[in-house]
Formats: sequence, structure tokens, C-alpha cells
Amino acid sequence: MSPINRSRISRPTSRARCSLSSVTKWSSDGSRSSIRFGAVGLKGETELASEPLPTATISFSLGEEVDTLRWLQREVQTTGAVPLTEAEAVVRSLAVAMHGGRQVMLPLLQLKEFDQYTTTHSMNVAVLSMALAEFLGLSGTDVRTFGIAGLLHDIGKIKIPLEVLTKPGRLTDEERALMNQHPVAGARMLLDVEEDLDLAVLVAYEHHIMINGGGYPVLRYARDCHPASKLVHVCDVYDALRTRRPYREAWSFEKTLGYLQERSGLEFDPELCGAFVRMMKQWEGQVAVLPDERTPVGPPPAAKPEQTGV
Repeated sequence: MSPINRSRISRPTSRARCSLSSVTKWSSDGSRSSIRFGAVGLKGETELASEPLPTATISFSLGEEVDTLRWLQREVQTTGAVPLTEAEAVVRSLAVAMHGGRQVMLPLLQLKEFDQYTTTHSMNVAVLSMALAEFLGLSGTDVRTFGIAGLLHDIGKIKIPLEVLTKPGRLTDEERALMNQHPVAGARMLLDVEEDLDLAVLVAYEHHIMINGGGYPVLRYARDCHPASKLVHVCDVYDALRTRRPYREAWSFEKTLGYLQERSGLEFDPELCGAFVRMMKQWEGQVAVLPDERTPVGPPPAAKPEQTGV
């Protein structure tokens, strides 16, 4: 497989508009408290740190960025418009937080309440997507482009009733069908933005599609998803499994990476999944884990593959 590079992520994306043209159209609260900070060096896969870096839990707030994302989600819900300037500002702030010291840091928001999930998850997927893009050697501009795609990948969930998003149990067939509409809904919203968001459109549409053809939305013909969609898919599932949900406890770091490796080549792109696992394992000792809702309190139940990215 060829490496992830500028030419691969810049390939024509007009198929997104073609794929969606025949599809029928159809609140969160963020935490201002501690953010889990760990030193995650993104100097590349072959360059190791000369010595272990100290870990710390930093009382650092991304409250303004969380508030901005909440406002953005409400704006999309009420007006149908996607405020791209504000989304770009959030991504720039996340990039600054990641590069605030001599080593690149990985700031991940803690989930405090279940109805905060879409906001905190979107922020975390943006951070993880930028981290992996940088780990793979992409330019700063491309890294931020991946950040935008990660931040907006679940924008279609604003169309899903909150009681379905936060249901403390398994979804009914009808609720699952409703939930599975969010990739198409999100891609349609982003298509209506005047600015060029084709990459974000593809990621919103494809981030639940597995490389073996499973997942959703169901494609009318077999094709390969965009590399950006595959990258965000890995980050999406990682953060989803590491977060406590109404229907299960959070998975441990080791169990989550084990799941990614088991599903590599089936659900996940082997190259991107392998790079993500190497990135996280390389800096595991430098990641500060707080005793919050992300910490599992008992053996997690087995999860079906189609449920992991919700």
C-alpha cells in the first residue's frame, strides 16, 4: 500500500456530490474542568524520545472552544448554516494546545454528562485525527484540514433526538435506522456550505464504512473510501470505546488498542490502524489518565462492531 501523502488525500472528491445527489433529504454541554493532558510526541514513527518525559495533569481549559462548538452545533440545527470560520478557529486553538510546549501534547476532553457526548467526542476526534496526520508526516495545513473533518464528522447527529443519542440501553431497530442516517445528514449539511469542504463531506459520509464493505451507509457499489475517512474512522472508534456510554462502561487503553488490532484489515485500514496503535503505544507512559468517567469500573461487555463508533 502506498503511503499517506498529499497526492492521496487530494484526489478528486466530486464523487461525494454524485453519491449524495440521489439520497432523499431528511444540546450538548462541555466541561471546563481538567483536561487530560499527556505528552504524545509526534516526531514520526522512527524517531524515539531520548528519555521518558514527565507526565502531568494540567488544569487547562478549552472552555471557549467547547462553547464555540456548542454554539456552532446549535447554529447548524436552527439555521442549517455551518459557520466554517468558527470551526477553523476551534481547530487552530486545538493545534496551539497540542504544540504549547517542547513536546506535542494530546489534549482530550473528559466526558462529564452523557448529553455532552457529541461535543466532547467531536473535539477528541479532531485532536486524534490531527495527531495521527502529523505522525504520518503531513504538512501543517493538511493536519488542520483533517482537524476540520474530525471536528465535523458527526455534525449529522444534531438531527438525531437527544433521547436516542443518550438512551441507556440498546437501540430498537427503528432507533438504529434513525441513528444510521447521521452520516448522510451530515454530508448534506456540509455540501451546502459555500466554502470547499469536500474532504469533510467525504469523512462525514464515509466514517462508519468498514474496509470490508460493512458499516453504513450501505454503498450501492463496492469502492474504496477516502484515506481521510479511514483515518478518522480509527480515531472515532478509539475515542468512542474509551468513553463511558449510557449502555456500557469505558474500555481500558489496552482493550481498546487490542480491539483495533483485531479488526485491522476487516473494519480498519491496516496501515492507518497500525500507525495509530504504534503512536499510542509509543507514548503510553507519557499519557496522564485521570480517574474520571473514562476509567472502567468493571469488565466491559462485548461490543458488536457496528456499535463501536456510535
